[in-house]
Amino acid sequence: MKLLNKHALLLFSLLFLTNIIFVNYLNADELQLKVIALFKNAVIIKYNGKQKMLRKGQSLNKNIKLVSANSHGSVFIIDGKRTELGLHNSRFSDVPLNAANPQKRFSISIPMNRMGMFQTSGSINGVPVNFLVDTGATLVAMSESMAKKVGLQYKLYGQRSITSTAAGNTRTWLMPLKKVNVAGLELTNVYGAVVEKMDLNEVLLGMSFLRQLNMSNNGQIMKLTKKY
Repeated sequence: MKLLNKHALLLFSLLFLTNIIFVNYLNADELQLKVIALFKNAVIIKYNGKQKMLRKGQSLNKNIKLVSANSHGSVFIIDGKRTELGLHNSRFSDVPLNAANPQKRFSISIPMNRMGMFQTSGSINGVPVNFLVDTGATLVAMSESMAKKVGLQYKLYGQRSITSTAAGNTRTWLMPLKKVNVAGLELTNVYGAVVEKMDLNEVLLGMSFLRQLNMSNNGQIMKLTKKY
């Protein structure tokens, strides 16, 4: 009887220890928080395996609240402590994931803004810009002022062309863009267009970039995934 009791106690102890390990693993997983997209006063996070958009001042739960956000980073109050997180940062690490290889990020999600457009931040040749997704645009298109900001010598190296717009025919310069990074998803040698008299602060993310991806749209969020 004593031997049986010892075996039962040992079994109970093992089960209890296993349960503690299992519970701790779940808690660590549930506390996992990653920033996967940054916007002005909003972020898209991945938490407990699910994506969610948070706006400035909103709380995910009683322990996590978004204080501020822009295209460069975000500030949270997590467990009562101020925590700064950038793109791909984890709650448990302030080191950006895939920082050395941003092209390894194969999928991004872009929320629809209040104007009914899909807008996100990124960069062209390493220079920060804002993008508007435009499936009706053949190329990644930008104004002359934006091209100068990016540092494109479009009049020297671009192929001159004429583009038909709602305002009539206008001069355009076509040239490859070395790197186009949209919210962490990066493609190289994407053809772009610099459009004369274009009055837009954002860059139109056209099909020269989008056709290299798989696109899905649920009406609120557009998901772009690299083709393998």
